[in-house]
Amino acid sequence: MKYSINLWSDAPVGQDQSLAIDVESDDRAFKIAKGQWNNDLSAITIERSNGGEEWPTRWRMNWDVGREVQLVRIPNDMCDVGYHLVAPLINGDVSGIDAEDEHHLEEFIAQYPNCVLEPDSDSEGHIHQTFTMCDVTGKHNLCVTIKVFGR
Repeated sequence: MKYSINLWSDAPVGQDQSLAIDVESDDRAFKIAKGQWNNDLSAITIERSNGGEEWPTRWRMNWDVGREVQLVRIPNDMCDVGYHLVAPLINGDVSGIDAEDEHHLEEFIAQYPNCVLEPDSDSEGHIHQTFTMCDVTGKHNLCVTIKVFGR
């Protein structure tokens, strides 16, 4: 599999670097990325190409002082979805929404082939709603932020 490893400089005058590698597994790519770490970096991002026009799979490596490396998935996109559409979006059960919203939801999902969509939550696992424009219907509504991940 093909991976891109990006090293992000911590200093404003530092230089970011990129590596392109072809290895057999995510674990091997993570090991290579971890081996690139030095104290002049703020983070490392790893991106696996999924071939064709599919969204890549992305991670970020961080080191907090005195702690082990933290590897976190990075969403490919984030969007706001009306609260009433979150369950149909995640579970696929559209029985509780009207035909117009179902149509908009199908069009919205088609933008993200082979992706995983999940609600954004805070550090305690709470999902928050905000009044904003829904990216599915184009109408203002109480919305939940949705993270989109390539598989």
